[in-house]
Amino acid sequence: MIVGCLVEEKGKILLCKRAIEPRLGLWNLPCGFLENGETVEQGALRETWEESQVKAEIEQLHCIYNLPHVNQVYLIYKAKMKMKGHGVTSESSEVEFFHPDDIPWDEIAFTSTTFALKKHLEFSGEEHTQPHTGTFHKFAAK
Repeated sequence: MIVGCLVEEKGKILLCKRAIEPRLGLWNLPCGFLENGETVEQGALRETWEESQVKAEIEQLHCIYNLPHVNQVYLIYKAKMKMKGHGVTSESSEVEFFHPDDIPWDEIAFTSTTFALKKHLEFSGEEHTQPHTGTFHKFAAK
């Protein structure tokens, strides 16, 4: 299980440039593997802190994204900043808030991030009570 947050501040979205493999040097939402003994919400907030030094507060579950070919499920939460401040970490070489028009789409690390960002932008300003769901199949079924 991978958990993380889509943090928006003043219309801009937090992205982290990966300082670790896989996908070193590409942008991603702050997220990572859930640890034993954590709730999914605790894990999402921990990963957000570890990758961006952002103290966040979860608002709602944003999306559930399946990658059955690698046995992964992503839970991405919408979150807001609890206090100002962000910075680089051992896992992120850059941490930046992007205006939607400036998102580096060609440099996004994972399809899960692309999915979460596009759903956020597509339904921006609209209230939704159910998380968006998606599945990426690397290998098409025959």
